[in-house]
Amino acid sequence: MQRPSYANGNGDHGRSWQRIWIPFLLLAVLPATLPAQSQQVDPSMELQNSVSRLQTFEKGNMRDLRRDPERDRDIEQMLPHYRVTTTGSSDSALRDEALQRLNRLTFTASGRQTANQVVDNLSLYRRLPEVRFEVDPDTYDYFVGNPDSVVALWQALGISAINLREVKQYHYQMNNPDGTVSDVYYLRRTKNENVIYCDGEFKSPFLAKPIAAKGILCLYTTFEEEDGVTFARHHADAFISFPSTAVETAARLISPVSNYIADRNFQEISLFMHTMSLTMSKQPGWVQQQIARMKAIRPTKAEELMQVTLRNYETHQNRLAARWRDLTDPPM
Repeated sequence: MQRPSYANGNGDHGRSWQRIWIPFLLLAVLPATLPAQSQQVDPSMELQNSVSRLQTFEKGNMRDLRRDPERDRDIEQMLPHYRVTTTGSSDSALRDEALQRLNRLTFTASGRQTANQVVDNLSLYRRLPEVRFEVDPDTYDYFVGNPDSVVALWQALGISAINLREVKQYHYQMNNPDGTVSDVYYLRRTKNENVIYCDGEFKSPFLAKPIAAKGILCLYTTFEEEDGVTFARHHADAFISFPSTAVETAARLISPVSNYIADRNFQEISLFMHTMSLTMSKQPGWVQQQIARMKAIRPTKAEELMQVTLRNYETHQNRLAARWRDLTDPPM
C-alpha cells in the first residue's frame, strides 16, 4: 500500500478491536469561575486517574464498569467545566452523515486514496461521545498534534506502557509489549479538523493470531467563549476496516462491549486534557517536573510543551488580574 503523504490543512500545520482506538485517542483543578468548593482536587492524582482508567480487554485491566455512573456524578461535582453532552452511537444515519462530512474534507491525493480504502471496505462505525470542557486552545492543539508527547507524559507519570515514537512529521509508529504494532498517520491536521489513519496488527485474547486492521478517526473541534473562559466541544467519527468477513462478524458480536470501552476512553482522554490544561494554568512548576522526566521525544518538543505551559499560565494570570480589577474598580 502506498504510504499517505503529509497531512493537508487550511492554515495550520497541519489486544482486541478496542486496542485500535488507543492510537487515535492520542489532555489545582478549581474551575475558572471560582465558585465555592466543598472539595478540592489534587491535579496530579486526577491526571493519573484519568489515564489509568483507560480500558483494554486484558486480564486484570477490567475495572468494575458498574461504578462508572457513580464516578461520573463525582466528576460533575468536582469539575463543573467538564461535561459529556452527547453519548456515543453507531446509528446508520450518523454514519451516513459522517461519511458525507469526510468526503467534503480536503486531503492530499494519497491521503484521499488512503481514506477511501477504509470507507470503501467499512466494517464498523462509531460516533464517539461529544464532550465539552474548559481547555486552553494552544494546549489542546499541542496535545492533539503531538501524540508522542502525550504518551511520554503518561510514561513520566508511570501510568502507561504504550510505546509511540515519531518517525517523521505526521507519521508515528506504535510498538507495544503486547505485540501490537501499528503505523499512525495524520491525513489532515488543523485546529478544528484532524483526520488520523492507523494501519497495523493488533493482539486479541479472543483470537489465536494477531489481526490486521485499518482505521480512520475524524476528530472535530469547536472552541467557545463563556464569561472569559474557553471551552472545547469535540467528538470523533471512527471507521474501522477488517480484512475478512469472519473477523468482522466476531467484532460485531462483542461490539456492545468494545463500543462502550471506546466511548469511555474518549471521555477519559478528554478529561485528561481538561485537567492537564488547568494544572498547567495553576501549577506550571509541577508540569515542568514531569516534562524533565519525559523520554523518547525530541528536546524541541519538550521545550515547546514548556512554552505552551508558560503561555497557558500567563493567560490564566491575566484573566485573574482582569477579574480582580473588575471587582475593585469603582463604578463610573
